[in-house]
Amino acid sequence: MRNAPFTRLPAGLLLLVWLAVILSAGTAWAQTLSLRAPAIADENGSLTVRFGVSVVELPVLKGELEDGAELALKCMVKLFKVREYWLDGSVASGSFESVIRFDRLAQEFVMTVPGRTVPLRNGNLPALLSEGWGTIRTVLGPWSMLEHGQNYSLRLITTMNEVDAPEGLERFLYFWSWDAGSDNTFHLNFTF
Repeated sequence: MRNAPFTRLPAGLLLLVWLAVILSAGTAWAQTLSLRAPAIADENGSLTVRFGVSVVELPVLKGELEDGAELALKCMVKLFKVREYWLDGSVASGSFESVIRFDRLAQEFVMTVPGRTVPLRNGNLPALLSEGWGTIRTVLGPWSMLEHGQNYSLRLITTMNEVDAPEGLERFLYFWSWDAGSDNTFHLNFTF
């Protein structure tokens, strides 16, 4: 009986920590990503996929960035050879990763984009998103790898997470999510 007050302390402390975790997971209900349908092109002998990503709820994104969030847009493009009686075979894949944040001193948004040595900067968030994510190009390999008459499936997956989110950990903690936007998947089936 003498230890009864001490056994209640850890439970109360645990409850406070649990509430803090729940309340700080605000970015789990953030913006929604919208995909522009991908197009496949032969650019100088390279199989190139072009698509665009936009943010539906700009005020939410702007608020998160101004509050100090640093978000990463990750796009994975995969091309599969469709098979009738077996699993689809992987032909090629490519990725795109861009990070966006708010620079409080300059009062502008900053975005890193692959292939550019200097980050994009703009005080106008919609203009910056349009410039950086309006048209995204991903090279999958040589155009010659496609076989005439073959069925293919192009799969595009986009996610937006906080930069420091641990990989895979959110799958183990059901009440916590570092997702700043919902994942999007787009499938394009075609015959070459």
